[in-house]
Amino acid sequence: MAIGYLGPEGTFTHAAARQLCPGGDLTPLATQAQAIARVEDGTLEGAVVPVDNTVNGVVLPTWDALLGTTRSRIVADTLVQVTFDAYALSADVVPEVVVSHPHALAQCAGYVASLGVPTRAASSTAEACASLAPGEIAIAAPVCAELYPVATIATRVEDGAGATTHFGLVAREDRTPGAERWTSVFAALPARNEPGSLAALLAPFADLGCNLENIVARPVRGTSDYVFLLFVADVDAEREVGLTRALRSHSTAVSLLGRLERTKPGGDSATTGVPARLAGGDA
Repeated sequence: MAIGYLGPEGTFTHAAARQLCPGGDLTPLATQAQAIARVEDGTLEGAVVPVDNTVNGVVLPTWDALLGTTRSRIVADTLVQVTFDAYALSADVVPEVVVSHPHALAQCAGYVASLGVPTRAASSTAEACASLAPGEIAIAAPVCAELYPVATIATRVEDGAGATTHFGLVAREDRTPGAERWTSVFAALPARNEPGSLAALLAPFADLGCNLENIVARPVRGTSDYVFLLFVADVDAEREVGLTRALRSHSTAVSLLGRLERTKPGGDSATTGVPARLAGGDA
């Protein structure tokens, strides 16, 4: 299979592509939009892209690119544990800039702050190593030590262990997961922009025994409207039909962007991971 992925070689997406498409003909691409467009036009049979992670949440460029398609959707998914090392062109580097993908910089905020230098955003963690200049420190996956002529400055520089990124395989097919239940991701444009329209759109979920895990609003270009990405868990084939029917009764347009079988690791929100502002009990 000809499979695209968010490159270059050595990204976490590359690792996910090897998991999802073992033996596939893997092609690194510069952006999620480019990879998904090549699936949509038939140039590639699939594309592996990040969809969510436990630090920054949903990966908006992926979902925005899927909103621009008519035939492509996520048909399989996998989780990749994320850990970062720091690299430079030489071990005796005097740090001037830290470079990495914005999500990686956020996941290593403590280490970045300890260096006390500016940051530079790269299109991927691997590109940070590939484009490394004197005085720069790159934050990237451990595999980059094998792929690029760099020196390892520090290991496991992420703020906390256990971060996970969720990746999806985009293809032009309709594949139902092998699990009993999964998460269906819909895009829905409410029929009216008025008080109560979103509540009416979401009301059927509980009646169908489904759990709304996440909702993301994306602007519709040239209008004041928003399309809503709805991540609905505990879905099976029958429930998905019911959800689609219910959403269509309250929407101008509805589309299924994909199905996610894997579940991100997490704890009880009542006791773990609560932001300090909320944990303080402010009303």
